[in-house]
Amino acid sequence: MGQRIASSASAYLRQHAHQPVDWWPYGDEAFAEAAARDVPVFLSIGYAACHWCHVMAGESFDDPVLAQYLNDNFVPIKIDREEHPAVDEAYMAVTQTLTGAGGWPMSVFTLPDGRGIHAGTYFPPTPRPGTPSFGQVLEAVTDAWVNRRDQLELQATTLAEHLAAVAAGQSKMFSRPLPLPTSSAGAGLEPLVSAAVHKLASLADPSGGFSPAPKFPPSAVLDFLLRAGLGLGPAAVQATKLATDTLETMALGALADHIGGGFVRYCVDPGWKIPHFEKMLYDNAQLLGLYARAAVQLPDPDIAKLSRVSALGIYRWLKEDMLLASGGFASSLDADAVMPDGSHHEGATYVFSRTEVTRVLGPPSTGVFWSLWDGAALPAEAGARTILEADEVPMTIAFSRTPDIHQWPELSRSLEALGAARAQRVQPERDEKVVAGWNGLAIASLAEASVLLRAPEMLQLALTAATYLQAVHWVPASGDTEAVLHRISHQGTASTSTEAVLEDYAAVALGFEKLGVATGDTTWFARADAVLDRAVELFLVDGKPRDSAANDPRVKATRGGATSAEALDDAVPAGTSLLAAALLDRAGRMQLAADGQGNGFARSEEDLELVRVLLGFVPALAERAPHAVGSALGVAVRFVHGSSTELVVSGGTGEKRAAAVRLGMLAGVAQLGNGGGKLLMNAYPAGPKSQLRLYVCRGGVCHAPVSDLASLAALIVPGISRSLLGH
Repeated sequence: MGQRIASSASAYLRQHAHQPVDWWPYGDEAFAEAAARDVPVFLSIGYAACHWCHVMAGESFDDPVLAQYLNDNFVPIKIDREEHPAVDEAYMAVTQTLTGAGGWPMSVFTLPDGRGIHAGTYFPPTPRPGTPSFGQVLEAVTDAWVNRRDQLELQATTLAEHLAAVAAGQSKMFSRPLPLPTSSAGAGLEPLVSAAVHKLASLADPSGGFSPAPKFPPSAVLDFLLRAGLGLGPAAVQATKLATDTLETMALGALADHIGGGFVRYCVDPGWKIPHFEKMLYDNAQLLGLYARAAVQLPDPDIAKLSRVSALGIYRWLKEDMLLASGGFASSLDADAVMPDGSHHEGATYVFSRTEVTRVLGPPSTGVFWSLWDGAALPAEAGARTILEADEVPMTIAFSRTPDIHQWPELSRSLEALGAARAQRVQPERDEKVVAGWNGLAIASLAEASVLLRAPEMLQLALTAATYLQAVHWVPASGDTEAVLHRISHQGTASTSTEAVLEDYAAVALGFEKLGVATGDTTWFARADAVLDRAVELFLVDGKPRDSAANDPRVKATRGGATSAEALDDAVPAGTSLLAAALLDRAGRMQLAADGQGNGFARSEEDLELVRVLLGFVPALAERAPHAVGSALGVAVRFVHGSSTELVVSGGTGEKRAAAVRLGMLAGVAQLGNGGGKLLMNAYPAGPKSQLRLYVCRGGVCHAPVSDLASLAALIVPGISRSLLGH
């Protein structure tokens, strides 16, 4: 068994190749086999770093009796959700519709044509209260297939029709464009932002975040709140407070890896003390940008320092643990450590007992670490317990309060010492697939953070990853061949069997945009334009967006032939919002080009119209469900001050130009001509004696130029503390 997936490029599939289950990779052949044998299909969907995927694998898929039953009565298909996002999304909709919940491992049963008939997530090997065993589920589906086939057909048809109706409803969300802020209708946008902030305040959990446990980082919502906090008035103050509370809580709790840098996927408890330990590129890519902005924007110096440390920790993790020799970033680190005997122990790399800490740092009576340490004991069933001495309790690393500025040197030395001890342990495995969209998010945040934190090493890392994407993932148009972005690559080679989705195109374009801003190299703007143009061609059809351009017959059958785009955020911002952000950035650039060379306005206006379409649902959801559309709200905030904002920095010292660019980066403006670049130096000259001159334009209308940072801040980031202008 396992020969079909043993040589798969997917680490997730290879993890299951040893099992007695006769796994098939996803594709036409597997479903044709089900039709030929006249049996249903079992889809097992997960990813390499998934802890509960490992649990179910060991409990059920390694069981020869269950495996034989599965092989005899089904065609079992193993799917890496990260390689097939459209498939994962379609069957997640099936699972959530049938069960009211979702997650991974995802266990879906389908007809041979791909339409869903039954679904769930993790099934245990023996029955539990309210949850049947995996064997019972297999027997029930088999019984229905043999004895009630007509009912399954009816159920599959009904479910597909329902999902088609849902898709139609999603498409309607984009039928009414967002009002222009320069029109009388657009005056309603600022109250929408206030309403969204007020609603989020009512949802805020006292322990941080906007939902009960399990606690995931609400990155898209935090993006909106930080942007809203740059305004003036009560809503801006409230937004800053909400963002500060959650950013501080996450940075202090066990969601953060204080020793190795970066953040894990989520915590299972309300207090952010007991995590599941997988570390995902997409989480850290977003959090890097958020903490870099918080380090500059938040007025409390201790929290600003904590934010800076968090951002630098993510950078260190990206460089040391995730950067591949080929140049791209790997997708994840596993939750589990695989011991020499082959057993899995979740969190074994990361936790410490008090005995171990004492051995490394000395007794509890001394030291900053001991005064701040506020970790939690792992549950008794946690696998990490089995590697400790009988009287030792594994503890997570979390802190009780934000360190004072003067405590950081000693605390950092203690964390380094613990890191040296941790390095001697078995390390989690890395999934080395490169995902285009997640790398794009990382590039965007690294570029922004390099400017905000004055960290040129971050910019170099961004350039390394971007150069890899451009060389390996992007194939420009040639002759009759259209341009294409490949979603996945392995060891420097793109996978031609995995099609990029809207999220990938938009995030890569956004990453290239931010590189152009940070470097001043217009080559990256041109590359962003090429990806963005192709995204518009592929994913905007008859004025409506769609998440995938693939023509997968199972995905189509599952949704009754309908296509749609998801407006709501998931772990990654909605693809439509990412596309809107990239288009808004380009709109600003094109208007600048128009001012400098007399063309570009038409393209800018066209982009702005597309942005309005992609954000059309914001007025309906801003007050009702802002926690679900944070990324769209973050883009919409920029409409409050005008359709798009552009900044040109000319003259002045290098230090003053850099400070102006930092303010521009914080505000999310499109920038060109930093330092008086040749393209715009005639249209936007420096001041007398080459003094600093700053030009701010919105919607093609330019303010009178200003010559100091305080005046610039008043125009583009009015809510920032004056004391931080030189920070």
